[in-house]
Amino acid sequence: MGTNASVQGSSRTNVKKNGEPREPDEEDVDVPEFPPDEDYPPPKQNSQKKNDIYEPSRYKDVHKHVKNIPAKIDMSFKKLLNYLVQPFRTDMQKLRALFMWLCVQPVTTARYKSLEGYFPEDLAKTPRGFMKLIKEGKASYASLFAVLCRRSGIKCVIIKGVCKSAGYEVGTSDTLKNLRTKWNAVWVNDSWRLIHPLWACQTVVGKSELNDWTANDDEEENTEGWTVQKINEFFFLTDPHDFLYFCFPDDPKWQLLILPYDLRKFVRVPFLQEAYFRLGLRLVTEQSCILNDIDGAVDIGFRVPEDYPIQMNYELFYKRDESDVDLDSRTSLNKFVVMNFEDNIWSFIVRFPVPGVYKLSIFGGHIDRDHVPWIADFRLICKNTRDNCVPFPDAPWIGVGYSYEAQKAGLADPSHKSGIIVMKPHQEIHMTLMMETFLKMKVQFLHVILSEEELKEKFYFKRIVGRMDIIGKIPQHGDYLIKIFGKPKGTRGELKNICNYLITTEDPRPSGKRRKGWENAREKNLRKDVKEATNVKDIERLKLSIDKFVGAGLEDKGDYSKASTRLEFLEVQQALIEAIQRRNEKILIPAISMANGSGYKKRLTLLIKKAEETLEDLRCLGGFQHPIPDLNKPIIAELMNYVSPPLIVRDIMTATFLLLGETEEELKSWEFIRLLMRTTGRNSLLQRFQRFILTEVPTEVQTKAENMFKKFTEDEVRKTSAGAASFFVWIQKVMTKPDPSPVPTDGQKRKKLSLGRNNRYTCIYKNSPITRTISIREFHDV
Repeated sequence: MGTNASVQGSSRTNVKKNGEPREPDEEDVDVPEFPPDEDYPPPKQNSQKKNDIYEPSRYKDVHKHVKNIPAKIDMSFKKLLNYLVQPFRTDMQKLRALFMWLCVQPVTTARYKSLEGYFPEDLAKTPRGFMKLIKEGKASYASLFAVLCRRSGIKCVIIKGVCKSAGYEVGTSDTLKNLRTKWNAVWVNDSWRLIHPLWACQTVVGKSELNDWTANDDEEENTEGWTVQKINEFFFLTDPHDFLYFCFPDDPKWQLLILPYDLRKFVRVPFLQEAYFRLGLRLVTEQSCILNDIDGAVDIGFRVPEDYPIQMNYELFYKRDESDVDLDSRTSLNKFVVMNFEDNIWSFIVRFPVPGVYKLSIFGGHIDRDHVPWIADFRLICKNTRDNCVPFPDAPWIGVGYSYEAQKAGLADPSHKSGIIVMKPHQEIHMTLMMETFLKMKVQFLHVILSEEELKEKFYFKRIVGRMDIIGKIPQHGDYLIKIFGKPKGTRGELKNICNYLITTEDPRPSGKRRKGWENAREKNLRKDVKEATNVKDIERLKLSIDKFVGAGLEDKGDYSKASTRLEFLEVQQALIEAIQRRNEKILIPAISMANGSGYKKRLTLLIKKAEETLEDLRCLGGFQHPIPDLNKPIIAELMNYVSPPLIVRDIMTATFLLLGETEEELKSWEFIRLLMRTTGRNSLLQRFQRFILTEVPTEVQTKAENMFKKFTEDEVRKTSAGAASFFVWIQKVMTKPDPSPVPTDGQKRKKLSLGRNNRYTCIYKNSPITRTISIREFHDV
């Protein structure tokens, strides 16, 4: 298949599309979608994501066990399942063993000579016979996986529906009726989880649907595709919202979403591939795979993770049979796209030579990989082209802007980070880049009409120690490409393209309306306000500034992109902070998941760690996040009505406040205890309960509290006071589910004491991974 470029820049064939094979719609085996004799839980949305319940590193022993499976054991379901699942205790371990075994089976390449002549119903009685039926197209992976799960005691459903597989044409519904598939939902960790065993086990490489599309590329190549054995972890326990980018079930309940999609929405959602999710990309422009031109152009943007350098590429095609205008066969479509990198966003700006229907295929991967996977396809519809639309001077494989290649080469602190610079004719430009290494360099200036010799009279570059300057004057309307080449001095080989800039007199990006070229006082103030709001932590102000900026239709000169990025970061950060403060598991889990999946994971490392520690504390309390569920005014009123409370009430309340940090001497006064119960705000009972961590309570205090409440039973306390009984239950809960801190041995000496939050100190022991949080009093004792 023709591609825009490889990540190495030397070959245009290193970018390949992956597709997926499909299951047979009709089978010769009778495996019901639901076992008729079992009561299955109804389908509903999951509250946790895959990363919250499944950590691959915890199942290495399962993988090792599957790897050592005896030969020829697949001739009996009983023997196979006894080996695979018997050693394991949890359903997740069993499920993982079944999944891994199926993934490593050579289903489509085995010969099955000993099973020739058997009827399908007999073949289905053994795992190996079932696999023979799958190879012949008479059975499905989904059916075999359902049999394996059900015989192992795991609830498993077979789901039927349509899919966006290798034969799907982006943005259309006509081809879906022929793209049927099957997958499974398994009941594990008290929720339904989605698995596509066929796509997890196999993929089609090189499948190309170019018959009706024109790339006008001499290196275009059509292939039929071939199937390879490959474990694709993405389709194991896939999150429902992600899965719906690929498969649409006949029964909408099995979307496992609160608000199910309809078929129209399924067709329009971005046509994303597995690599999009695996690489942690985020589509930041319109969430649709069908895009109409605005002002004769389309803009598609992907945010990439900060800590994982990704190079992206593209291929633009033209749909002749759906377009009214014939395209000149000499037109190089890729030169009508500029790929710009700025603020961790790869943008693809497309302008169109003629009206019609286009397809943009996007690829991306780590900059040091030889092959980059398929990321997404978009259907682009152009009704109105720009006046005198011409191609860009070139389509460099690394795009334009201060990208990873420039950083790798040692270029730093560029005066212009965006690769698109909009200027007026005859305006002067002065660009600078610092050089951290000794580079042999050259600069090339390109224009569609003007020759390089003519441009050398207008542009030039010079080198000063540790710096490179590019200086020039725009001679006339049009697009000018500056290509910077370099390599370390003393190394062999040709100079490599490491950085590019597009200087243009007309912004190629869609704006919704033609800009007048100047801004009035109000518009200048709006731009200034966006810049100022970007530098503070006021989320509401930033939102309002952005809304006004967009409403005014102002051109994005980098300030809008920076503001949007800043707002996204602040919202993720704020969600983490609020989740930590509220100490609620249902709020913490999505906040942590969102932070890990954002492009700001590295910047939020400490906050994510704090949130995870808070979540672990809550889980150590058995989910007892709100310690006294019925804590309310009547309970407090009952206890405060005591002028001289019974001994049992006094002891329970004294034990409670001992654990919360009060001193035994002060708690001898019942009036003081009543005062503590009346306190509101941050030091209210509810707030103190939510911040409570047992490991921060000194051992001697825990012992005193335990001796007080262990003198009574819950029935005895409840007969005396219902309010005191609530506090008794809380003490009993936290004392019986401790989260002990390890105690250092005598040979481990304290190495460092550092002041932490709430006037408590972290004690780190020399030659030991042990840490312990201590109070100010304990600190002085040390």
